[in-house]
Amino acid sequence: MEWALFTLTFIFGYITCKLLYFIRATRTSFHLIRASQLISVALLVKSMEDLYYAKIYRMEKMVESGESDHNITAFSYRMEEDVDHFKKKSVQGLVDLHPQFFHPLLEFEDWKSAMNFLEANRDVVAGFLSRSEHD
Repeated sequence: MEWALFTLTFIFGYITCKLLYFIRATRTSFHLIRASQLISVALLVKSMEDLYYAKIYRMEKMVESGESDHNITAFSYRMEEDVDHFKKKSVQGLVDLHPQFFHPLLEFEDWKSAMNFLEANRDVVAGFLSRSEHD
């Protein structure tokens, strides 16, 4: 009878260990996915900032070279269309990269909700970006 109790205790311990390891690994996976979402959205915002600076620089060069106001305005409208297209496609690309199983983890589905997600986690992203600048 003792051996049966020892065997059952061993089996129960082994299953408990495997279950707790699985739960821990799942939780770590969820944290990694969330961190990758934050970093991806933060990088999109940084690229939007670069696009804005490129637009301003190009418009200054157009003014310096004597381009007409019509051409400058047309460039500005075209650039805004390109930026809007970039926003839609980039966020949709991030959403599409997630398998169906992980869709409940997504807290954004468009640019506005992605910015709300980023704003809600501003401290985490700021900490990550400040560490990477000093490394």
